[in-house]
Amino acid sequence: MNLIDFFTNNYQWIFSGIGVVIITGVFGLLFRHKKKDSTSQTEKNPSQGNVPSRLLDNTQVAKTQNDLKLKTSILFVDDETFNVVNILKKSGWINTSSKKDIDDLDSSVVKNANIIFVDINGVGIKLQFKNQGLGLAGALKEKFPEKKIVIYSAETTGNRFEKILQKVDACLPKNAEPYEFIQLVENFAFDIYGEKNSK
Repeated sequence: MNLIDFFTNNYQWIFSGIGVVIITGVFGLLFRHKKKDSTSQTEKNPSQGNVPSRLLDNTQVAKTQNDLKLKTSILFVDDETFNVVNILKKSGWINTSSKKDIDDLDSSVVKNANIIFVDINGVGIKLQFKNQGLGLAGALKEKFPEKKIVIYSAETTGNRFEKILQKVDACLPKNAEPYEFIQLVENFAFDIYGEKNSK
């Protein structure tokens, strides 16, 4: 019996209420099955790197974040003890260190750092920058444009940041919430390593 004979002999049943419900149900199951296969295939093979975290499961997101924390080297240049250094370490950014000042732009501690935070007061003195940390931050960015350079200061008034802001990657007040420092580090770490991880 071919399809035309089947429809001819059963058209009353097919177009009755029960027939329509059954046919709709069969087509609905087939469509859902194909959609599920397509979705599961996408979830099995997401490309790493630029995939939004909502498309990754928790294990993949944690793995990516842990990789970034292990790879990223962070340096704080500050003549005073800055508690954010310890907070970053406790948050898993284990390659975070601090120095009271820089006496050589080509030192290993500078070359190994991916992200460098520079206080504008009390640093840059060893290299005799007139603007102290501002001069140091500008020189670091010129010499190492691939590094992320951030300046921070306890000063909240004046226009000391105006020119240097055109060179460096970010500026934070020294009394900013530790979360703001962590968020900045996360964003910069992904900028540095996210594209490379996807290849």
